[in-house]
Amino acid sequence: MHISKTEARQSLETIQHIQQDVRRSLASGGAPLYMMLWGVIWFIGFLGSYVLSPQTAGILWTILVLAGFVLSFVIGGRMATRVRMPGYGARIGILWLMLALYTAIIIWIGNLAHDPALLSLTISIMAMFGYVVMGLWFDSRPLMGIGLAITAIIILAYVFLLEYIDLAMAFLGGGALFLAGLYIHRSWR
Repeated sequence: MHISKTEARQSLETIQHIQQDVRRSLASGGAPLYMMLWGVIWFIGFLGSYVLSPQTAGILWTILVLAGFVLSFVIGGRMATRVRMPGYGARIGILWLMLALYTAIIIWIGNLAHDPALLSLTISIMAMFGYVVMGLWFDSRPLMGIGLAITAIIILAYVFLLEYIDLAMAFLGGGALFLAGLYIHRSWR
């Protein structure tokens, strides 16, 4: 089969248009809002873990995560009327539910609840795995790159800044997640 230069160029243009449409769909959907929301939650939660007692930080995290889930459902409900991606909304919700379930299983099997640093890092890395999967699913290299980059930040912070891991996660993890969401929200439209 022989493809002419014109056909090849048209195919590449079609692929670029599809990628732009996916980016616009993600930007006009909830993706950047979720990233900014959870970036703020990570920032407040990890900063709280750094300055508060473990028990008080645990209460703070519980409140933040519950509020984050409620706000995520609100964002999802509002975005469902603006963005039409049949079947994807439910699939994305199930993906994150399964990630939460598998994370809980890993925490339980690994008995990670007794090591606050490993517990929070495991949860954070699993969340970033979700971003990588969504990047693959939507053919979005930037979304996948965000998940990989923040995973690298988490690992480097654990290796080199263990004493300040919560502070590093607040600024580097939560800050990066928020700024990535803000970037997508502003530049992909």
